[in-house]
Amino acid sequence: MRLLWLAALLLTLPLLYHACQSSSTHDTADPPAPPQPTTLTGQQLAQTYCTSCHAFPAPALLDKRTWRLGVLPQMALRMGQSTQQMQALGQFSDQAELTRIIDASIFPEQPTLASTDWQKIVDYYTTQAPDSLPAQPAHSPLRTNLSLFQPESSPRSVDAQVTLLRYDSLVNRVWAGTQRGQLVALDQSLRRIDSIQFSSPPVDLRRSKNGMLDVLLVGLLNPNDRLTGSWGRVDTQRKTVTPQIQQLNRPVQVTTADLNRDGRDDQLIAQFGHYLGKLSWFEQTSNGYREHILDPVPGARQTLVRDLNADGWPDILALLTQGDEQIAAYYNQHDGTFRKTVLLRFPPVYGSSFIELADIDQDGAPDLIYTNGDNADYSIIAKPYHGVRIFRNDGHFHFKQHWFYPLYGATQTLVRDFDNDGDLDMATIAQFPDYDRQPNASFAYFENKGNGQFLPQTFVNNSRGRWLTLEAGDIDQDGDLDLLLGSFFRPTHPRHANLMNQWRQPGAGILLLRNRLH
Repeated sequence: MRLLWLAALLLTLPLLYHACQSSSTHDTADPPAPPQPTTLTGQQLAQTYCTSCHAFPAPALLDKRTWRLGVLPQMALRMGQSTQQMQALGQFSDQAELTRIIDASIFPEQPTLASTDWQKIVDYYTTQAPDSLPAQPAHSPLRTNLSLFQPESSPRSVDAQVTLLRYDSLVNRVWAGTQRGQLVALDQSLRRIDSIQFSSPPVDLRRSKNGMLDVLLVGLLNPNDRLTGSWGRVDTQRKTVTPQIQQLNRPVQVTTADLNRDGRDDQLIAQFGHYLGKLSWFEQTSNGYREHILDPVPGARQTLVRDLNADGWPDILALLTQGDEQIAAYYNQHDGTFRKTVLLRFPPVYGSSFIELADIDQDGAPDLIYTNGDNADYSIIAKPYHGVRIFRNDGHFHFKQHWFYPLYGATQTLVRDFDNDGDLDMATIAQFPDYDRQPNASFAYFENKGNGQFLPQTFVNNSRGRWLTLEAGDIDQDGDLDLLLGSFFRPTHPRHANLMNQWRQPGAGILLLRNRLH
């Protein structure tokens, strides 16, 4: 009991210090006047306050219960309308992380609007939302007749805690990262060759131009805002990593490119964070790396580097999630700066998870393939707007939705010519499928049939893993692309005990889908 009391005291000290500072400031200046009630309706208030941070979330996107118990209490914390602020701050056991959250005013001390206006917003959502969400829109059924790929389980090499899958064509190896901080090397039959132990889970891996292996370590995997992530060079002989960039806020992806065309590779790192986070590029200099912040927002998920405007300079395409969900282009200004243009924006409950840029309709202009289905936050229900979308490029980098396939909990989509017929197909995994109604929708293969038509297929018992990562490569070196699926165990409902028992089996972390073309 004494230890618990001491821990609580230590956690509270910075809050008291912050309060004293605020009190001291208020002694010399008048406190801000409280917000005054308005005559605006709940809908008008929601459209005013909610859109200041993200796209407007219509009440129909969630059911009444989820708004009332899941989302609105979080909104109240962010708008100074909650009495649970101390409890929310009490979740942070790390002193530096707590200080950063307080300094950023994530949970404001003063209300941002009058309490009567806040109640109007609450009433608007809880009265206008449906009692339950509708079923998925009509679509072609997912048939279990996939013959192109042969599923092959790994021989007890990696458990279902996979955080990274990468096929390394230089040495014909598969690299798998795990939640326990291991980087495991596998041969083409997924037999373990070697492993390296790191201080935290590896989440991305790249070969540099000189053939060296670079790894991104997340720090703490669960939601947090500690500066414990790092990027560095791996010595596979000594089984060590030399950090090059440190104090990263829960990084999840790195892209290597010479962004300023000085002949040296720079690093573009998506720091997902939790309440905090940012998208940064790190300029390589003679003395190390210098950070340039592109977007100081949480939820940076993924980046692609392309010359988007054909001016000869590398631009950046980014997927931002965790609130203000958007796909944005950052155009290179040739002086180390970038100009941001938002291409697509989505409501904050969409769960954006992955993008691809590919000319899927073969008209000469690259299209956007967007996957959304992250379902691990405050609205964990089956959402009919989860799935895979194709946004067609009009030739001027403006995008309009052309195709949508609903898929609960969709996580990642890879666009490749898997059947070698000259057009692009798609492979998708879902970490949050509806295991009650559609248990076999953890994987979907969309064969391109031309004219914007795709044939959705899957294989029997594809829910044998809870797939979080997806990789493509010619694993068996026979001239066609195989697929690797990585499983990450998350418990579901007790009625899914049989599935969870499969996921827990030793070595159930990776599934190879061997292409049967050759």
